[in-house]
Parts: sequence; structure tokens; C-alpha cells
Amino acid sequence: MKKLLLFFFALAAAQVKAQNINPEGDYAPARNEEAPAHDSLNTGWYIDINATGGGLWQSLRTINQAAYYTNALNANISRPEFRNGVSRGLEVQGAYFFGKKRNFGVGSGLMYMYQEGDYYMDNFHVEYRSTDNFTNTFRQVLTSNGRVKESVRIHNLNIPVVFKYQVCFSKKVGFTADAGFLINLLQRNNYSTNTTFDYEAIYKYSGSQGEIVPVYDDSPTPDADDLLLTKSYASAHGLNSQAYINDLRNRGYNVGLGVRPTNNSGHVNYDGSIGLLLRPAISLYLSEHVALNLGMYYTYQLFTHGTGNYRMTDKVGTYNSMLNSISRAHNHSLGVNIGVRYNFRRSAAPQPEPAPEPEVEPEPEPEPVVVPEPEEPQEEVDVEGPILFDVNKATIKKQAVPILEKAARKAKSRKATSVEIHGYTDNTGDPAYNKELSKKRAAAVKNYLTRKGVKPGKMETVGHGPKNPAATNRTQKGRTQNRRVILKLKSQK
Repeated sequence: MKKLLLFFFALAAAQVKAQNINPEGDYAPARNEEAPAHDSLNTGWYIDINATGGGLWQSLRTINQAAYYTNALNANISRPEFRNGVSRGLEVQGAYFFGKKRNFGVGSGLMYMYQEGDYYMDNFHVEYRSTDNFTNTFRQVLTSNGRVKESVRIHNLNIPVVFKYQVCFSKKVGFTADAGFLINLLQRNNYSTNTTFDYEAIYKYSGSQGEIVPVYDDSPTPDADDLLLTKSYASAHGLNSQAYINDLRNRGYNVGLGVRPTNNSGHVNYDGSIGLLLRPAISLYLSEHVALNLGMYYTYQLFTHGTGNYRMTDKVGTYNSMLNSISRAHNHSLGVNIGVRYNFRRSAAPQPEPAPEPEVEPEPEPEPVVVPEPEEPQEEVDVEGPILFDVNKATIKKQAVPILEKAARKAKSRKATSVEIHGYTDNTGDPAYNKELSKKRAAAVKNYLTRKGVKPGKMETVGHGPKNPAATNRTQKGRTQNRRVILKLKSQK
């Protein structure tokens, strides 16, 4: 437990270091180019689906079973132990992350765990005072054949209420962690056993002739005059033990050898309380919406149960699960977690808006038809100033309208032969996405010039992405200058 907590805090500290190295480089799955501090595309709502698998162990508080057998003698009853525990689980959780970077959040949902294991009692033997079917007092002897074993299948249903943390180290890798409480709704233990028991009896008689009555022999070693209804007595006198005991059983005595309980399976419900959940994981981002979480989990749960007047067995064929001898069970589970996180974010793909229309100007008079002159050498004419764009946008800004108006007039002139429209982006974000964004910016300029009367056949668009930057991409000012479109007009000399 301590090692897991240290692991969690170490990775959280690493997040702070990563942010200080590159404060503008925090990864957001749908972020392209330079994103604002608050990603308005991220709604903050997530859904997590987690599958867990690992080991299960229990620390138990049990009763002293011998205390529930009247005047117990020669008792050798081991305390139950839980072994071979495994746990598998499935959880669905809704979560909301808040803050500018969506690092912290809260979540809740439903967690189901299916757990298996075995309870063992290495020794079970007790001799005690009892009354037979004839109301005679006698000494009952109970012994298990080998150790008592119960195989248990546990159904565990909980509501997790957790605090959540996530951070991105790069575009593909991040860290996430859940830490909080488990509210138990159900702990159902289904058990089965193949254990068999020997039931034997010892009778002691007291009184004078005519007034002899059975009494309880409270000596660890029976008197020589006691009536022994045991397999050791049968063997010592050359009798078939099984036949000897079966005959006595048929005559109404509470005896039997190798008796399998008639109720050798059933279920016991435990009362749950508040538990704990800790789950750190590495996040692998598959897309802007989906992340795969690979990590570990630890759960702790406390269960209580009323024991009552417990006896594992007394009458031939009866059985009371050793689960009923456990007053308190501390469940611990540790293993691996595989999860999928889905982010309900809006698509980050830019939606070009119509360029703002300037004041309506009269269209120039149609040019008169003239006889084409012989081709002359051509030269490139740069339009003054680049056409700049906002982050992740392909929308014409008002500041660019004067440049475009001037370009439209020159492009419609008789001497203009062609117009090259070159689109660019800065170097932040995915290269393939930036390539498409630069093409959309060039197309937006072409559409504007077309509306102003420039023939589409004269124009050619090219998207360069982040290539050939006009300024450094290390500063915000430089990146602003790189989000641009450059116009080159070719005309005759």
C-alpha cells in the first residue's frame, strides 16, 4: 500500500516538472497549432470502463468454536484461513474533470467483482455434553476426516466515489489515477464443501442396581466402564467399524462414520461498509476521444457478520458453514487494471466561416474585347503584406480585406496572367492536420477573390503546412506571423 502511494505522488510531481519545461506543450488530444489556455472544445465529461484482475487475501477475526459446545473436552479446532484467492472485476464510471487543464475531477459509477478462494480448517475435533434421542445425557465425539475445506465464490457489488487526476506528458502518453471510497451494496458468499465427519458417542452410567442413569463423563480419558460407541472400540474387539456404527445409528443413536453433510452448499451474506480504492495507470492516447489506461489497482473492504450460537455440526448430517464463524473479514485485492476512457469533447476540426463582406463597391466596366498581343516576358508581383489567420482557423479577417481588394483589382487587369495562393501554418499540432489547414486557408482566399470577379482558371492554391516559416515558431509573435497566406501575381512586362 505504501509503495503504491509513493508511486502515485512521484508521478504527480513529474507532471509539474513536465509543465515547467514546456508550458505551452501540454497535450490535448484534439489540439492543433497553438491552443488557448482553456480548451473550449473539451466539455469535461468522460466515461471510464475498467477491467481488473488480481489476487485476493483476507485477514479474519473468528470466534472460539469450542466455547459453543457445552462442557467441551479435548477440543482441537483450528481457526479458519483464507487461501488461493483471486479477484476479477468490471467497472463503469462517469467522471467530470474541471479547471483550465482538466487535471482534476470526480467520478462515480458501479463496480462488480467476482472473487474465488478456499477456506481451510486444518483440524476439527471436539467432545462435549449432549442429549440423545432418548433424552439420555452422553458424551458426543465429533471429528472431521482430514481438514475442513470450503470453496467460495463471492459476488461483490459496490458504488465507487473517487477523486481523479490526469496529466499528459506528450501527445501519446499521460498518467491518470483514481483514489477514493467504495460503498458496498452486496457481499454474497456461495460455498460448497466435500468434507465428511465421524460422529461417535461415549456413555457413562452411575447409580445402584435398579437406579442406574447415564451421566456425562467430564474426564479427558473415558472410564474403563464407559460404553464406547466408537470405531476404535469396534476395531479393538474385532468388529467391522462401519457395520457396528451403522447398526447403532439405525437404533437411534447419534453416531455415523464418514458422513457427508446433507446441506453441503449454500450462501452466506456479509454486511459491508466503506472501503478504499487506489488505481494509478499510464494513459496511451488512441485518438482525440479515446485513451487506453494500463496500470494497477488496490482495494480494501471491511465486512462484518453476526456469529450467533455457532456449531459447525452436532447432529448427524448437519453442517454450518465456517463463514458463519467469521465475525470480521478484511478483504485486500491487488492486481492489474485495463481501462478505456472516452472524452465527450466536440470536434476540433475548423469550420471556415464566410469572409466578412466589405462595403459594396461598383463592379468595373467590362473590358473591351481586344486583339491579343504577342506574348511578353512575365514577372511576379507580390501583393503588399501577408494575409494572417487566427489559431486553428481558415476564416478571412477584416484586417485582410484591403489587401484582398487590391489583389482582386490587379488580378482582373488585362496584364495579369495567373495568381499563386500559398497557405501556411505554424509548427504546433499534428503535421498532417496542419497541411490540410494550410490548404483550407489558401482555398478561403481563392473563394474570396472569385466572388470579386477573378476568374478561377487564373488561380492556383498550394498548402505548405508549417514549411518555410516567416519567423521563429518559438514565440507567440513568431507563430502569429507564420499563420498566413501569401499571394503571388504573374503579369506581362
